[in-house]
Amino acid sequence: MKRIKGKKTLVLLLLSLTLISGCVIKFGNTKPTAQAGVFKSFDKGNTWVQKNLFLHAGGTGSISGLNVISLNFDPQDNKAIYLASGSNGLLYSYDAADSWQKAKGIPDGRIESVAVDPKNKCIIYSTFAAAIRKSVDCSRSWQEIYVDTRADKTVTALAIDPYNNLVVYAGNSAGDVLKSIDGGGNWQVSNRFNNPITKILIDPVDSRTIYAATKAKGIFKTITAGADWFDLNETLKPYSGSLEYKNLIFDYSQPNSLLLVAKYGLIKTTDGGTNWEPIKLITPPASTDIYSVAINPKDNKEIYYATASTFYKTTDGGQNWITKRLPSAAVATYLAVDPLDPNIIYLGMSNLNKK
Repeated sequence: MKRIKGKKTLVLLLLSLTLISGCVIKFGNTKPTAQAGVFKSFDKGNTWVQKNLFLHAGGTGSISGLNVISLNFDPQDNKAIYLASGSNGLLYSYDAADSWQKAKGIPDGRIESVAVDPKNKCIIYSTFAAAIRKSVDCSRSWQEIYVDTRADKTVTALAIDPYNNLVVYAGNSAGDVLKSIDGGGNWQVSNRFNNPITKILIDPVDSRTIYAATKAKGIFKTITAGADWFDLNETLKPYSGSLEYKNLIFDYSQPNSLLLVAKYGLIKTTDGGTNWEPIKLITPPASTDIYSVAINPKDNKEIYYATASTFYKTTDGGQNWITKRLPSAAVATYLAVDPLDPNIIYLGMSNLNKK
């Protein structure tokens, strides 16, 4: 990009960056913002480097002003990562976050969820407002495959069956779980939970077992691929705030094991949700908001989580914790451990209104 001269240099430069990248500069906020975007650690969170290089037709820019909702690995390629942003659409990296590009065909806006086909890396599903969009050519083009006629409702969660990749599940803010058996061509209601669906997880060993997390009514489960559902909340009741959902992730190193992040803190099950036990943290229960969590997929004693200002790490299942300041004053809204190299951790950050 050529250097601009004259009295209006700064204004023109900011305007050009905004038009070219579409995801760097935000106007209307006079307060300085912290570095958001993506950070990466090669030593299990001891040190971090920024990974915010943005490539576009006009040259290069930065995504350091972008809020990260999630970072999603291609199941077949750990260097391919899809970034769901808070207001700037969908971005992707095919070089392990060394550079980012914007997915054409997905407008600016909030992306709640992304799912990559486990058997065909060029097939990607993305939410966008009340719709689901699908790419079959590695994000070169997108088509709308589902739209909710209720314009005030949004699609909030996506998941693909790892054994039959034509089976796709979606959740929405109305509390509906939808299912397609033809790759998104047709949809039917699996169940209505009457509370926003925040996440859908499909068991990697038995895809008939699916977990649906709601915003405030707890966790539900099916073992019949959505034919019927039951809740897992009875044994969560002893933990105050356990139904106030923050996140739910699999512990892939142990069958039937999941980690729930709720207002209470971290709560784990090793029997598919029949029983839950809290993980002892440094802070008292329900005293600190946890914004992100991750488990080493090869060693479940290594757990990471982040609050508004601090990164926590345990190597012994929660008996002892190491704390470090986050690499930025932004909030760590997403953590992800590289599925092939657990020394590598990705950190997605956002500028949120901290109370």
